[in-house]
Amino acid sequence: MRREQSSEGVDVAQRRSGRARRRRGGRLVAAAMSAGVVVAAGAGDAVAGSPFVDAPGGAVSAADRAFDVAEYDVTMSYHPDSATLEGVTTISATADEALGRVALDLSGLTVRSVTVDSRVASFTQTDSADLVVVPATSIEAGDRFQVRVEYDGTPGAGWLPTVSGGATAFMGRSSAWFPAVEEAFDKASFRLTATVPTGWSVVSVGREGPVREGPDTTTFHWSEPAVDPAHLAVTVDRLTIDRTELADGTPVVTAYAPGLEAATRPLAARLPEILDFLAELFGPYPFDAAGNVFVHVNDDGPATAPQTRPVYLGAGNERFMNLEAVVHEQAHQWYGVSTAHRTSADLCLSECLAVYTTWLWDEAKDGADLDARHRDHIEANRDDDAFWAPLYRPGVGAGMNVYQKGPSAVHALRRQIGDEAFFAVLRRWPREHRGDHVEWPRFEAFVEEVAGRDLTAFFDDWFRGSTVPSEEHLGRGVAFR
Repeated sequence: MRREQSSEGVDVAQRRSGRARRRRGGRLVAAAMSAGVVVAAGAGDAVAGSPFVDAPGGAVSAADRAFDVAEYDVTMSYHPDSATLEGVTTISATADEALGRVALDLSGLTVRSVTVDSRVASFTQTDSADLVVVPATSIEAGDRFQVRVEYDGTPGAGWLPTVSGGATAFMGRSSAWFPAVEEAFDKASFRLTATVPTGWSVVSVGREGPVREGPDTTTFHWSEPAVDPAHLAVTVDRLTIDRTELADGTPVVTAYAPGLEAATRPLAARLPEILDFLAELFGPYPFDAAGNVFVHVNDDGPATAPQTRPVYLGAGNERFMNLEAVVHEQAHQWYGVSTAHRTSADLCLSECLAVYTTWLWDEAKDGADLDARHRDHIEANRDDDAFWAPLYRPGVGAGMNVYQKGPSAVHALRRQIGDEAFFAVLRRWPREHRGDHVEWPRFEAFVEEVAGRDLTAFFDDWFRGSTVPSEEHLGRGVAFR
């Protein structure tokens, strides 16, 4: 096994803990978006800007985030005519350390009142989208507490208007529409009660609850038992909603913004087939709800993979909206959501595997010759320096090559270790690391364990190097002269 494993890891339990991450003062870059969105972070750097901000009473510190969120209970009313929101969010949490202040993330919206355990608390909002709450009395280590925040106004960055007059929240920007701790390491239960004018609908993640019709409004309920803010989303629009079930009874909710049903309903109809195919590769579907949301933000809108229900932001553009996109985003439910990469340095754990899944789909459904595709793909990019950039720790401004070099690297890995070991890796990894946020080197070590051999030279060539790999690592039938 590669020596780097022991030097990179301090403590596996800490790596899995959002609390440990907050003690180091980091604010996580939102989980990587899929289908054409680049995570712009430096080589292995998970911190976006400074983790501290100016606020009365002193800068926000890591200690102000030393708590573990157990639940977000969000109630909101959205007014499409004015694009404004009124909300109340109750956050239930446990203090890891004594807390004199509690720091949350909230962008754009104006806080009207805050209570901590039903007692009025003082608060400050900063320019850097921090909400700093000072409870009437300090919270002791180990205490369970509740923060209730009332707010209103125009949602912040990441709240995207749709061409049909609605809006959708960009994955990883939960603070645009409710106060949260935007760290993908801190999973919590999530409940949403959302009210909109009659004729409008709200779709979020997880299971749908009762829909309540009022004289002029409709209220929707959604819940998901364990999700991090980086994989949350909500869409408000004049949606057409299909409600079905998978063969095992898993509820499927699929929503279409106006004008998109004709083009996207045939894609949505293949969801059971897609999930069956992915379950054969990766093991049972990891969640208790499924579906898709088709909206149109603009012609360059990519797709994202919130937990249980991907959102296709460019569903009106056939360049983005096709069967490959659906296979890709649903693959993220295993590789990217249920088992997630830890930082932008480890993005290949999500994107390289999801893109290669579309190759496997073509192989299984259409008989595609993946050796030929791999050979043609790398031959076409032989002289493209950007293509050969490292897949692990890609550096500032890099990252798009996970969608280009990534699938060829995975195919080369398949040929290097053989199908038996390769498909064992695909199935065991999401099962054995479910709920984890994992670094790429741990995946390398896992592959070596399953394959029973040292693959240091191969991984260095394909995933850490920036030049064409050696001939022995290129894959079957590939040789450059």
